[in-house]
Amino acid sequence: MGFWRRIKHIFDLGVLLIVTSLLCNPALARSVSEILESGVLRSCVPTANPPDGQVIPEDCRGYCQYEGLIGDLVEVFANSLDLTPEYYVQSWDELFHNADGVTDKDGSYTPAALATDQCDMIGAVMVSLDWRRKKMDMECFLPSRMMVVTHKDRQGDFKKLEDLAGHSVSVERSMSLHSWVEDQNAGPLKENPINVTFRPYDESVPAVDQGEVDFTVVAVLDALHQTRHTSKNSAAAFAVGPTDEGCWGYEKGDIEMGALIKAFFIKQRTVPNSDLNELWNRYYGMSFADFVRLVSAIQ
Repeated sequence: MGFWRRIKHIFDLGVLLIVTSLLCNPALARSVSEILESGVLRSCVPTANPPDGQVIPEDCRGYCQYEGLIGDLVEVFANSLDLTPEYYVQSWDELFHNADGVTDKDGSYTPAALATDQCDMIGAVMVSLDWRRKKMDMECFLPSRMMVVTHKDRQGDFKKLEDLAGHSVSVERSMSLHSWVEDQNAGPLKENPINVTFRPYDESVPAVDQGEVDFTVVAVLDALHQTRHTSKNSAAAFAVGPTDEGCWGYEKGDIEMGALIKAFFIKQRTVPNSDLNELWNRYYGMSFADFVRLVSAIQ
């Protein structure tokens, strides 16, 4: 092969490698400086139930309109940075998908939507679980407890953990509530495990209401809202698990994003008339500080 033919061959190979790399590797996550320069904050949010979140239109996935507490929290955070929020809607399980579209709880990787420029952070209020910490860094701000919700007519049947053995539950796949049920089935209820069925989160309490399952497990905020406003036949039975904290997620090692989120919630929690307190009063009729005291008092 002549000299110039070899040079052309090497050049062609270089071009091929560059093109292949661009095709195989999607755009990387944006840095904080790129986000601020763009004027837009992109947040992954879950398909959820009111008042947490409501997708508009209901069947929209990807970039959609999004209302509710989660959307409002993200909007307040975005506005504090002079940014406009955009919402990228996924199922809870999809929030943790790897590049192959699978949630691998044992794997250490950045979720696909967070690893690309689809999302700058995850605005879903997630419990900090070990398997999630393998995939992202988290900044936590919301104390929570899990509540067992049963049909009002069966409240007397469910008073403690052992009463759940052998009964049916509805949860959404990959939520912390699902993880808690799995832990009970692998531990104290191993001999007579809970029968797990999967539904979207907003369909679990209605399934209890209609007698399709024996119980569900929801966060205390949702128990407060649903048993008071949306469910006719269900009631909170008892609290389970430790006091958890709800968190926002962002790409591992992104110190700048973590610092922005941390500073935002420190300020929001220390100012009496903050947007955080206004949101809690609007959705739950109490300040954020009062909610924190309520969770601390739950036995």
